[in-house]
Amino acid sequence: MNTKYRTLGFDKIYVINLKRRNDRREKLTKSNPNIDFTFIEAVDGQDLTTEQLIEEGKLHTSFYDPSGMCTINIFACALSHKKAWDQALADGVENALILEDDIYFTTPFIDDNLKDLTPLYEDILNDINQYDWDIIQLGKKRQFTMGLPIGKYFVSPRYKSNFDGAHAYAVTKQTLQDLSNKCLPVKYAADVYVEEFYNTHNLFTLKESLIRQISDTSDPQNGDSDTYYNDYRIGGGKVGISFDEKGNVINKQIAKYIKHPKDILQQHTEIVLERPKFGIQTIIPQSGPNNKFFGMCDMLSFLSEKLSASSKMVEINSHFGENTFFFGSSGLFSNIYAIDALTGEDKFNIDNNITWEDVEIGFHSNTYFFNNINHIKNTPEDVVDSFDNISFLYINNRNGESIKSITSSYLFKMNQNGFIGGNNIGDAPKNHTKFKDGSWVSLIKYF
Repeated sequence: MNTKYRTLGFDKIYVINLKRRNDRREKLTKSNPNIDFTFIEAVDGQDLTTEQLIEEGKLHTSFYDPSGMCTINIFACALSHKKAWDQALADGVENALILEDDIYFTTPFIDDNLKDLTPLYEDILNDINQYDWDIIQLGKKRQFTMGLPIGKYFVSPRYKSNFDGAHAYAVTKQTLQDLSNKCLPVKYAADVYVEEFYNTHNLFTLKESLIRQISDTSDPQNGDSDTYYNDYRIGGGKVGISFDEKGNVINKQIAKYIKHPKDILQQHTEIVLERPKFGIQTIIPQSGPNNKFFGMCDMLSFLSEKLSASSKMVEINSHFGENTFFFGSSGLFSNIYAIDALTGEDKFNIDNNITWEDVEIGFHSNTYFFNNINHIKNTPEDVVDSFDNISFLYINNRNGESIKSITSSYLFKMNQNGFIGGNNIGDAPKNHTKFKDGSWVSLIKYF
C-alpha cells in the first residue's frame, strides 16, 4: 500500500480556492472523499487594483501573454499560486501537488475498495520517479500534449507550447523555492510563468491530461471561470482588454497599450500596464496651462491662413509623433512625411528610460488615426531627394543642434511660398512669427 495514497503519492495537496467559492470547495471534497486536500484561500481580484499592485511591487508594469490577454483576476491567480508555494515551504514538505478548485479527475486515482492508488496511477508515479523531476504536470487545458517522450506516460514539451493551464502540477521543495523567489513582480499568468522554468528545470507533462478543468471542457459562454469568463459576462464584455485589427488597445481599463512579439521565438505579447510616456512632451499637460498645446494650435491656425489647399509638409525628428498628431488633426496637409532615424543618443529617452522601440510604438499609437502620415525611419539628409513642392518644413530640434545643414538641403525641395518652422526659438531667422510655447515659423525667403 502507498502510505500517501490520500495525498496521491505526494506530501500534501494544496487547492487554491476563493473564499466566495465555497460551492467549488464542497463539490471537490464530496466528489473525492478519500483525498486529503489542504485549501489555500486565493487572492481575490475583486479586492485589487492594478495601480495598487504595481505600487506594492507585486505586479510588473509590463505583462506578457501569448494571447495578449490579461485581467485583474489573472494577476490575482498568479499571486494565489505564490501563496500556495509559500505555504508548502512553510509546511516543510519535500514535494506538493498544486490544484485549482475547478478540477476533476478523468480517471480514478484511488481504488476505493482497496484504499490504495489505482494500478494505472501507481504505474504513472513509478514511471516518473525514475527521473530527476522538478515539475510534473498531470493535466493541461488540452487533452493531449506532444513533445519528446519521457518514459511511458510523459513528454518534455516543446518550449512555449505548453502554458495552457496551471491547474494540476507537482513541484519539488527546491523548485517551490525557485518559483516563489522569482515570481514578483508578476509578469506572467501562472501557467505561462511555470512554463518559463522549462529551460532551467526538468519539467515533464503527461501525454494525456488526467486532471482537467471543468471550464476547459464546456462552452466558454457557459463556462464557470473566475479568471476569464465570469467577470467578463457580468461586465457586459468590458472586463480585461481587447484589440482592433491592428493591435491597438480598445478597452484600456487595465492595459494602456501593447507591444507585439518581435518574432516567432518571442511569442508573448507585451501588455503595458503603466501610463504611456508617448504623450508627456506635448499632449499631456505637466502642470497648469499647456502652452505647448496652445502654441501648436496657434501655429496651425496661422498656417491655415497662409497655405494652399492640399499642402505637403515634412517633419524632422518626429519622435513620439505628438506634434505629428496635431499636424494630422489640422486637416491642412494632404501628405505628412515624418522623418526620424530612431537611432543615436537622445537625452529625453535616457532621462525617461525610453528605447527607440518604445518611440516607434508611441508614434504608431499617436498617429494611426490618419492615412496621410508617412513614417520615414531614416536621416533627413538621406531622403531629401524623395521630396518636392513642400509647403511646410517643421524641425523638432530635440538636441539643440544647428539646423543650417537641414534647411539648406530642403530649401530646394520647397515651393516658393513655403514656410519653415520649429520649436527652438534660437533657430528662427530675423523675420519670423513666434507662438506661446516659443515655437516659430518663417517664410523660406528669409533663410
